[in-house]
Amino acid sequence: MGQIKFNLRDPKSENKTSIILVFHFDGGKIRISTRISIIPKYWNLKNQRVKERMDFPEHNKINQKLNEISLAMISTYNELIEKEGIASKDTLKEKFYLKLKMPKLKKVRKKQFWNYFEEFIVYKRKQLNDIRDYNNSLRKHLLATEKILNRKATFEGIKQLDGSFIETMEHYLIYDAKNQKGEKGLSVNTIGKNFKNLKVFLNYCFEREICPWFSTKHLIAKQEIIDEVYITQNELDNLSELKLKGELRLQVRDAFILGCETALRFSDLRLVKPSHIDIKGKRLRMHHKKTKKKVVVPLSSKAIEILRKYKNFSPIKSNTTITDFNRTIKEVCKKAEINATINQYRTIRGERLEIEKLKYEMVTSHTCRRTFCTLKVLNEVPVPLIMKISGHTTERNFFRYLKMDEETSAEKMSKYIN
Repeated sequence: MGQIKFNLRDPKSENKTSIILVFHFDGGKIRISTRISIIPKYWNLKNQRVKERMDFPEHNKINQKLNEISLAMISTYNELIEKEGIASKDTLKEKFYLKLKMPKLKKVRKKQFWNYFEEFIVYKRKQLNDIRDYNNSLRKHLLATEKILNRKATFEGIKQLDGSFIETMEHYLIYDAKNQKGEKGLSVNTIGKNFKNLKVFLNYCFEREICPWFSTKHLIAKQEIIDEVYITQNELDNLSELKLKGELRLQVRDAFILGCETALRFSDLRLVKPSHIDIKGKRLRMHHKKTKKKVVVPLSSKAIEILRKYKNFSPIKSNTTITDFNRTIKEVCKKAEINATINQYRTIRGERLEIEKLKYEMVTSHTCRRTFCTLKVLNEVPVPLIMKISGHTTERNFFRYLKMDEETSAEKMSKYIN
């Protein structure tokens, strides 16, 4: 006896999408279009039928048709087993179409790896404001690997372990791919990020049954700890008092400080508006764009001062890109003389290198959250309370955010030593 399921081709579509019959039998599986399409909001995932709603009167007709299709598939399968002792996929499909008097769909050209990648990019564009990691970086490196191997990327090729597409891609990323400075060899974290993003694409394909599931353990998203920076309280005070010219610099500086006071990501900072702010109760309430989770942030006097300045709207305009923000905050921090020397250690082309940078060169929008977490720990705020604001779900991830220099750590530790 086989098992029937009905799935939507694209469950997240805002428009009509096909209902697909999935029939599991004898260790095999076939997928057949029912030739019926609906808007996903009318679909009952648990019952695998159309919801009975007044605003969708066709539900009875469609559900009756799905029942007919289900019975036709089961009876076709049983008849083949009884007569021939076996049901092949092709024969099962052919007999099923005849039973329902459904004309076979015209055979269309089978989609290839890159067709699905383009669909994935469209899907990601609806989710994220910035898809360069997928559309630019990952795409570029996949194409470069194709060129080296002189063959197209395929799911089967990515699945292989030895002498594979992935093995070639990793070697290329380590030794030949060029970084932003035009130098050969990417950092361990950049390579790991590309493999992580490739896994995201593959999981997208697995979930939609575009290709059979396979293990992705050989796509190793390696990471090494990089000495990211946070802004000290004195540096934050200096930034607040800094005299600046130019609207963009002022807005970015104020938004950066607001981020340090609230732990909001850049994507959330841009969305702040009066409905999120309760000045009387000194609270900011909103849902994180990335995680969709609600957050309630107690507002400091500095945060309230900045919000009042912009009438409870975000200091930065909605058309300010993260690239504009990061470039400008570096300029502002340089002017504020946040220029301590920072030594970073990175593995490039298999070699551990020490890289010397000035602190302002390392400041980005993400420094806000790291600063918030670190300063609150230094002020001995309980970690669980900080995590409620920052949105971290595990202490392991939270403590990766903390960046205290050796002198500060030693000073804090001395309080606990006799």
